[in-house]
Amino acid sequence: MVTARIVDYDKEQKTYFLPKHRVGVLLPDGAMGSMGNWSDFVRQSAMVTNDVADCFKNDGPKGVPYSAYPDFHGWMGNIKEHEHKSLVSRFLPTIPGLGEALESGIKVLDAGCGRGIATLTLAQHFPKSTFIGTDLSDEVIQWASEESNKRGLANVTFQVHDLVKMPADWLDSFDYVLVWDVIHDQADPETALREIFRMVKPGGRFSMVDIKGHSELADNMGNPAAPLLYGVSLFHCMTVSLYFGGKGLGTLWGQELAAQMLHEAGFTDIKALDIPHSPVEIHFLCNKP
Repeated sequence: MVTARIVDYDKEQKTYFLPKHRVGVLLPDGAMGSMGNWSDFVRQSAMVTNDVADCFKNDGPKGVPYSAYPDFHGWMGNIKEHEHKSLVSRFLPTIPGLGEALESGIKVLDAGCGRGIATLTLAQHFPKSTFIGTDLSDEVIQWASEESNKRGLANVTFQVHDLVKMPADWLDSFDYVLVWDVIHDQADPETALREIFRMVKPGGRFSMVDIKGHSELADNMGNPAAPLLYGVSLFHCMTVSLYFGGKGLGTLWGQELAAQMLHEAGFTDIKALDIPHSPVEIHFLCNKP
């Protein structure tokens, strides 16, 4: 830590000192750039290194299952806990009229919600609106439900559902649907997007937040975050999708392919917006006619 210039060292006194301005990047609940968070992901990647290597063999498995990453949801939850502190103050204002609609009362779906950090944050700020968070994982839905009870929130529920096969009676049910870093992990992203389109009310809106990048490798060569993002893709995102015989889009499936798939799902007025507090992500805002 000293030779990496993280901790200061007084050679005369032989004492160590961590400057206050460096504390944040070491904490596990820090921002996307937190060394604490990314060091933990290195540990998780090491746990599956042999499993990933086996996938390269001619007779090897297609991918690695979610169950091989026992700490992944906790790691992602730490990132989202920090990231979504700006959800109401910085993200919502980029969507014209949504804040006012939430104040009045609308129905919202957070699909692939993980631990439900975004769902819980919105439900707490907008008590007149109704929120549903869904995820494929029983573990995270249980965590989110317990957290909702602790906070005393009566306007939010969490349910276990597969995004490619959502409840049939949710047709045209939601004024606003949000997915955050979800679609690139899907085994069948086209079906997932069609299901989302089915559930949005006519005239409703859909926000798809995903990783910022391009669909062509050559176009990502100048992106300083690309090596990290391709690494995350290899050790998790692409690999879990391939395990299910899926598309294996990975983190850098790119905004060009993303816009194309949204259009093919039926969405219109597709806009690609930067996210003020998250430079490695992009926000696709679109409508259902």
